Amino acid sequence: MLIFLTDELPSPITQHLKTFSEQRPDWTQARILSSALSLFLLQNGVQDKAVSQLYLQSMFPTNRT
Repeated sequence: MLIFLTDELPSPITQHLKTFSEQRPDWTQARILSSALSLFLLQNGVQDKAVSQLYLQSMFPTNRT
C-alpha cells in the first residue's frame, strides 16, 4: 500500500505506517497523506478553510451508501 512512500521515509516511520494501515484498512494511502499534510499546514499557519475541511474530511469521513 505505501510502496512509493517507503522508499523515501526513515525505517521506523515506514514500519509504523505499515502496521497502522494493516490494522485500519479503511485508511488508504491518500487518506493518511491528506490528514498528515493538512494538519501540518494548519499547525504551521495556513488559514485556508479548504485545508481545514480536507483535514476534517480525512479524519471523519462520511459513509454515504
